[in-house]
Amino acid sequence: KRWAESSQWTFENKWYLLEAEESFSHNDYEAAKSFYKQAISSAKLHKFVHEEALAYELAAYFYLELGEREQTVEHFMLAHEKYLEWGALGKCDSLLKFVEFMKKLWHEGAMS
Repeated sequence: KRWAESSQWTFENKWYLLEAEESFSHNDYEAAKSFYKQAISSAKLHKFVHEEALAYELAAYFYLELGEREQTVEHFMLAHEKYLEWGALGKCDSLLKFVEFMKKLWHEGAMS
């Protein structure tokens, strides 16, 4: 938090993302949701494309755990878009395969 206060540009989005993950781990879903949104906004504002991608991806896993399918897929696809912009093509392929796998499991009723 001190680093985020001393250098908002560099560390703010990272602090928000850590807060989101901590809130999620403590089952404080409303706080987690808010912190994920702030992490994404801060990374976007400060033009950290790879960190915006990571924030979208971690938020997608958060929504997956909550069973919010539409938000899960939306956030994974936004992560994919940002990883693609960053040039992480292997990560893009991996995300797409995972999303297709999830959709298949949902369709088969194997995953809530």
